Amino acid sequence: MSDRTLAGQLGNLPEGIATLPEQQWQDLADALHDARRRQASALAKAGNDALRYVPALLRPAVRKAVGL
Repeated sequence: MSDRTLAGQLGNLPEGIATLPEQQWQDLADALHDARRRQASALAKAGNDALRYVPALLRPAVRKAVGL
């Protein structure tokens, strides 16, 4: 995600957030970006860990099929 602004990440901002000072917008944007990055990393790790239960010869085909 190249747009790290809060509006760029969320689209339309809820009314309550629109009243916050600019610095708090940036803090929220940074927190949201970091949370999404950690979530993506955790999902990738879980996908790779799940492949341990697939026979080794089938792993490349399964990776390709599920997009890992």
